[in-house]
Amino acid sequence: MKKLAILLSIVLIIAGCTPQYDSEEEVVQDDPEETEDEQRQIIPNRISDNDYQTIVPYKPNVARGTITDQVSNSYDVDELELGLIRHAKGTFSPDDYLFQEGQYLDEGMILEWIDDLNPPDKNSDDREYHEENPRIFSHVLEHNYLVRSDDNRVELGGIAIGIALKSEYNFKTEVGGPTFSTDISQKEMLEEGKEIADSLLSRIREVEELQDVPVMIALYRQNSNNAIVPGHFVAKAEVEPLAQNVDGWTNINENHVLFPSNEAETDYYDQYEIMNEFTQEVQDFFPNYTGVIGRGFYSNNELRKMSINIPIEFYGQQEVVAFSQHLYSLVMEYFPNTYDVEVTVESPNKQEALIFRNAGQEEPSVHIYE
Repeated sequence: MKKLAILLSIVLIIAGCTPQYDSEEEVVQDDPEETEDEQRQIIPNRISDNDYQTIVPYKPNVARGTITDQVSNSYDVDELELGLIRHAKGTFSPDDYLFQEGQYLDEGMILEWIDDLNPPDKNSDDREYHEENPRIFSHVLEHNYLVRSDDNRVELGGIAIGIALKSEYNFKTEVGGPTFSTDISQKEMLEEGKEIADSLLSRIREVEELQDVPVMIALYRQNSNNAIVPGHFVAKAEVEPLAQNVDGWTNINENHVLFPSNEAETDYYDQYEIMNEFTQEVQDFFPNYTGVIGRGFYSNNELRKMSINIPIEFYGQQEVVAFSQHLYSLVMEYFPNTYDVEVTVESPNKQEALIFRNAGQEEPSVHIYE
């Protein structure tokens, strides 16, 4: 009866999880091109201790949109942006820094640097030249971290730089001709990525505002263009103010794994079996489902989050409620609370339901969309 009561009130579960907020405050962010009134900013409430506060009005990245032209896979775009924030927390703690999109490296600078630091795109009809000189460097993403001063002002306290590097290089030798591809080993990518990082740091230090701030640099290995999971970060380094070289690289052991897949079956068999049993339960309850897709995020060989997508066509709201109740039970039965679990249910037209549980929580929360 207790579980039934919980299930019947699933839409209300999230309401009990509302976080506590800090007070809003007004600060001034110096910008010589703005009036004093325009410089006044608001730091809104903080959602959780693990999140950065930001400043309102929100300032988009000055190179906004460039990333989607340079990085083909949308999963890579999301992970490059969110993962860079995740790794920046080890250098710029959310307790001490505010987050702001990059304000110093604009589109023109980024595209020029990418072109300069990649092998020349010459001999376009020479397949061997392309295979021996792949253009690995795809994009550089900038994030800014601000600090408060004693006079109610905020100023730049550091920057994070994400360098996107290809795991495969696609090219053509003639207009309208076939596309060829050459794989880039992680060793080759790392060696070139570290050289690119040094060159980028020298150029970054030429920007007056970025000369005397700490820099966190992270190297990101993209997945293939048609993959349905992102790549992963492979190394990071912290650079002191004024320093012109990157030293002391730290390896990052992360991986995003698709379920089901050969990689999952070979390298992550326990979770592979759990997902198979979960999928069978879904099929037994709802035979007309179109498939269950899982994406596991691993850090240091441990599963940190399992994201599951279930596309199904429904014929009434009660079907959505009943199916969500069933998924609630399956999450409780199959997934330990040692990692985050998120189950998204979608119909052809919209997202229908979300079932999620953070690591350490006993029971999932459920939201049904109307």
